[in-house]
Amino acid sequence: MSSALITPAAPEVLAQYEPVIGLEVHVQLATRSKIFCGCPTSFGAPPNTNVCPVCLGLPGALPVLNRQAVELAIRAALALNCRIRPRSR
Repeated sequence: MSSALITPAAPEVLAQYEPVIGLEVHVQLATRSKIFCGCPTSFGAPPNTNVCPVCLGLPGALPVLNRQAVELAIRAALALNCRIRPRSR
């Protein structure tokens, strides 16, 4: 059994790097409809009743962004002092 030798990086090499740390946060927003379609988010509905072609990812079904979800997400980001990109591609 062999073990690899790890040589520590020199301080001048480490100084060339800038650590960037990001967080990916998943939350449930209190909206009446889903984020990419108009289907309701009612809890306790029978299975497969709150779905549409967009939810199912069917070909040709185009999503429409839920404005309220975006506004709530922006408010949360501002409250947490996050940087928000003015444009997303």
